[in-house]
Amino acid sequence: MNIRSLFFGSAAAIVAVGGAHAADLTVAEPVDYVKVCDAFGAGFYYSPGTDTCIKVGGYVKVGTSVGDTDFGNYNSTYPNSQWSNFYTEVSIQLTASSVTEFGNLTGFIDMRAQTGNTGGFNQSLTQAVNATTKSAYVDSAYLQLGPLKAGYFTSLFDFGRGYTDTGVFGSDTTADQVQLNYQVNGFGLALSVEDQRDRGSVGNIDLSSSTSVSYGYNSSTGQYYPILSTKYVQGGDDNIPTVIGAVSYASGIFSTKLAAAYTDIAVDRSGAGTLANPITYTSKTGWAIGGDVEFALDSFSAGDKFTVFGAYGDNANSFTGIAGGTSVAGIGGFDSQAIAAVAPGTSWSAGASYKHVWTPTVWSALSGGYAEYDGDGNWRGNDGLDAWRIQASTDWSPVKGFDIMLDGGYTDVSGKGSIADGNAWAANLWLKRSW
Repeated sequence: MNIRSLFFGSAAAIVAVGGAHAADLTVAEPVDYVKVCDAFGAGFYYSPGTDTCIKVGGYVKVGTSVGDTDFGNYNSTYPNSQWSNFYTEVSIQLTASSVTEFGNLTGFIDMRAQTGNTGGFNQSLTQAVNATTKSAYVDSAYLQLGPLKAGYFTSLFDFGRGYTDTGVFGSDTTADQVQLNYQVNGFGLALSVEDQRDRGSVGNIDLSSSTSVSYGYNSSTGQYYPILSTKYVQGGDDNIPTVIGAVSYASGIFSTKLAAAYTDIAVDRSGAGTLANPITYTSKTGWAIGGDVEFALDSFSAGDKFTVFGAYGDNANSFTGIAGGTSVAGIGGFDSQAIAAVAPGTSWSAGASYKHVWTPTVWSALSGGYAEYDGDGNWRGNDGLDAWRIQASTDWSPVKGFDIMLDGGYTDVSGKGSIADGNAWAANLWLKRSW
């Protein structure tokens, strides 16, 4: 065998062995890279292997407040302190959207949690409870398919209460609801059915009794003695959902919204509390109407805005800002938010707000509002109030996604009947990283 034959034979053997090993190798699957989804705006990505677009958002917010009030203590833990200490709030927001033959299908979740020591006059009862327990809660969540939207989100009746961080008087409610929307040529029509319990409905009870203990004093013996008092109660709200309709329009620098509501939240009270004549709460139907007008003032100064808004209600205090959110009752005057929500009577509120953009990173806003309540019926017939509030805010965004906000305000309440006079002020400072 010559050298040439040996060389070609060896080469053939090597090729054969290499082919055998190549047949045994696993072929790598193509990498399914995450792709940008631009069908629903910035920040969406396709979920790998699906036609669903996902967006992840949220924020971390750290704040503190100082203030004082004539209605109880600003800081219940330290009654003599005007400082409410620090608090931290976090939010995780998830959005899933896809295109279907019935329209866009969307699911949205905003889960939040807070540490303790929330302060100022801009916290809800839910926030206060969860700040104590440090547990996560649903701030809003909904699903939407075309014109149908259902879940827990801002009431259809609500409209802007000013550009300041703490709003002035008006409806400020998140509710479980089913909503239908239709929009064409700048016009919008909407109808919602909402759970009345989210606005303070007290429910309904059969005849029941409760016993309380007070103490009398015997001057001859120098001793105190217990006095038992039993009260019998019945009645309350009927379980009728709130129905709200709204129409809106936007064109150029002008936008407006008008909303009307039918509600069944207010109750009247009668009776002496005895078994023969129990305290009876009777449901009262009510209604409300409200709206706002907003103007974009870019021709005056880029980014500037101005809005006016107002509402009137009959047996509908949560729609006018007497109860709920940053309401009159949230500051004081009424015995509690719960009583303000169901108290019968008429109320109205009005306000205005202006936002000025100083630079691309700095803006300020000023808001003012007025609210009035006149009681009605056997229970609150002699009660009434006049309240006004002024708020101011300045925001600085030194870098994208980071805000430093300073917000302050003053509220004054003049009451009659069982509603007390007083005033309150608070200043809030927070830092927020959003993504």
